[in-house]
Amino acid sequence: MRVSVTTGARLHLGFTNLGDDSGRSCGSLGVALDRPTTSVVVQDAADGAGADLPEHVRACVLRFCAHYRVDPGVAVTIRESIPAHVGLGSGTQLALAIGLGLSRLYELEAGPADIAPVMGRCRRSGIGAEAFRAGGFIIDAGHRAGAHCADARPAIVWRREFPADWRFVIAVPDATHGLSGGCEEQVFERLAPAKRISEEVCRLTQLSVMPALVEHDIEELGRALTAVDRKTGEYFSHLQGGVYGNGGTSRAIDAMLGAGAHGAGQSSWGPAVYGLVHERAAEDVAAEVRRRLGDEAAAEVFVCKARNTGALVHVDAGVVSL
Repeated sequence: MRVSVTTGARLHLGFTNLGDDSGRSCGSLGVALDRPTTSVVVQDAADGAGADLPEHVRACVLRFCAHYRVDPGVAVTIRESIPAHVGLGSGTQLALAIGLGLSRLYELEAGPADIAPVMGRCRRSGIGAEAFRAGGFIIDAGHRAGAHCADARPAIVWRREFPADWRFVIAVPDATHGLSGGCEEQVFERLAPAKRISEEVCRLTQLSVMPALVEHDIEELGRALTAVDRKTGEYFSHLQGGVYGNGGTSRAIDAMLGAGAHGAGQSSWGPAVYGLVHERAAEDVAAEVRRRLGDEAAAEVFVCKARNTGALVHVDAGVVSL
């Protein structure tokens, strides 16, 4: 049997609750993107085939197979991959793609929500797993305070299809990669609750972000996302050296807003930056961002749209649902 899984990137747009004083911890906002993509192929192989896998891929295979008690002797091919540690969700999308491929290969009843904790993903935010499962614009409420992050599944409380005529201009500055792994874990262990910022972000989410999507108001959504991003950055500023992760990120956000984006911000720990635009202006905004940044601050600028569907799965020659 041969299983292929293709999924897109995601933007993490900020946290709604920074702390657990409310009884819940780390709710967040995000949206699935149609590019860049991760595409993997999982297939039967002779015993020991996994020994030749790249270390991070092999680690995913071994975690899954140990949990479900299946043979790790499989072949995994990475056809495409989202750039790692730039804020576009590469780790979660790769882990879930491999996990779902193995689930279908071994004919297990395990979906993305089951696989995520097995692979050590979505410990604080459910955006990555829900983007993989269904796409769209997503809000999660984190998990109950005191729940063990390795087992908890952040509660998805709102999902809506993103307007088809809106686009994101993405810039990935040539800068230091964002936090991940053990360094990220240590950061969250040291953080204190931020009631004021959390209340402001929750107010923006309920009274601006959600209505703007329902009412198809791109200007209001842009203003709200910019404000959410800045408040989230304010909370982490003492850890990342400012509201944004580095000078390149800050310049990219200024370039987005100066080029005409309705809103802009840093995705996750960065350095990836997004600008929200209408499709008719997307290429012009992207060109202006490239001009403003020049060769100094951005390695890549591109246009993408939201992905309103989940990952695409093929088993042998046929398409199957998640």
